[in-house]
Amino acid sequence: MSNSSRIAVPNALILISDVGGGKPPDQMQGDLIASTSSCIAVGCMADSNGETEITLGTGQELHVRESPIFERELETPNRAVAVQTVRRETVLQASVARSRTRVRIWVNHMSEPDKVIVGLD
Repeated sequence: MSNSSRIAVPNALILISDVGGGKPPDQMQGDLIASTSSCIAVGCMADSNGETEITLGTGQELHVRESPIFERELETPNRAVAVQTVRRETVLQASVARSRTRVRIWVNHMSEPDKVIVGLD
């Protein structure tokens, strides 16, 4: 079952990684999303502007018809994915079946989204 949370995101950045952690990208270089093999950084609405709705679930649960703006495999050795703030506060978490998980991301705005959907397969 998919889960959602609304949060004023510190530094307008969420991190998606294995629950054991991952190495975040060194820089965003002006992009909305940057990644390493173990962590994906996603820009979102600045906390001073309001909350961002973050949804996490399997692709089958999410029913998103549009193409994702990001798709990549993520190392998940503990077989669980966490969405965290840059302060490492867990916003959402989900179990996954394998040690590598395909992650797809959809947003409602390309520079400061207030809706981020994370699909796990």
